Amino acid sequence: MVFDTITGAASSTATTFGGAAINAITNFLNGGGSEEANIYDNDLNIVDSDSTTRKAQFDCSGITAGQTRSMTVPDSDVNLGSVGTHEIYIPAGAMYTVTTNGAEYATRELATNDIMISSFNFDPTTSEKAQFNWATPANWDAGTIRAKLYWTTTGGGASDTVDLDLAAVGFANDNPMDATVGTAQNMTDTWIADDDLHVSSYSSAITIAGSPVAGELVVFQLSRDVATDDLVSDLEVLGILLEYSTDASNSS
Repeated sequence: MVFDTITGAASSTATTFGGAAINAITNFLNGGGSEEANIYDNDLNIVDSDSTTRKAQFDCSGITAGQTRSMTVPDSDVNLGSVGTHEIYIPAGAMYTVTTNGAEYATRELATNDIMISSFNFDPTTSEKAQFNWATPANWDAGTIRAKLYWTTTGGGASDTVDLDLAAVGFANDNPMDATVGTAQNMTDTWIADDDLHVSSYSSAITIAGSPVAGELVVFQLSRDVATDDLVSDLEVLGILLEYSTDASNSS
């Protein structure tokens, strides 16, 4: 068998390309043997099948010299980085009442297993309020947010519905904080059973007043809409789940 001699570029060394080399390449491509290849990260492009001008590269410059780092792929589709939608839970214990028509923070113990209910309790006839605040992460996209209500009660009935409104306003450093909250969106749900956990669907998109940007403080205000809420007992708010979106993979 005759083998070709391959002459590389000026910085390369001429080498004979023979059977052993072919076997090594075959083992490398088929996953057999102990062969490995070092490919410069800026020499390897992953290109879009519809347009090869769309490219992605690995960047290994942040790895400590002499170290090999592995990326483990889970048994599911994955979107690299954390750009997208995220959730943060605000428990009742992180909220605070307002002086004017404020909801009441309370705790109670369930009878059998001593599970504690920690909640802000909203009256069925007076539109009471509570607030909490959120320091937005640096990778927040400054868009709308949505909210989901976690609640329970001790005096509900069949077909009773609850309606809790959530509005918000944002503040930059040195902004006056005596500001009006934005347009509220409601979180609605139907009674299932007393002392059961109830979780609403997500609200419609909430626009935060003050046009805040990433890294600023947002104050949220909860209020019970007693005009449409027909639960005849206190609405016990256990917490609020906020959904927000990011436009960068990290906050640095």
